[in-house]
Amino acid sequence: MAARSKSQTSFFAVMFLLVVLLLVGFQLMGMRAKLAAAQSERAVLAERVARQTQENRSLEAALERAEDPEYLQQLAREQLGMVSPGEKDFYDVSN
Repeated sequence: MAARSKSQTSFFAVMFLLVVLLLVGFQLMGMRAKLAAAQSERAVLAERVARQTQENRSLEAALERAEDPEYLQQLAREQLGMVSPGEKDFYDVSN
C-alpha cells in the first residue's frame, strides 16, 4: 500500500507541476502580446517626438530671425501682401 501512495503522490506532483507550467506559459504569452503592443506604441511616440523636435527647431529659428528687419519685411510681403512705400504691386489676372 505504501508503494501505491507514493505513486499517487508523484502523479499529483507531476500534474501540479504541469498545471503550474501551463499557467506560466499563458502568462508569458500574455506578456509577449503586451510587449509587442508597447513596442508599437513606443515607435509611434518616437516618431511623434521626432516631428515635434523638428517643429521646435523651426520655431526656434523663426524666433531668432524675428528681430531681423529683412525677415519681417519678407513675411509682410509673402503673408500679408504688403508693399513698401512707392512700390507698385502687379497682379497677373490672365490665369
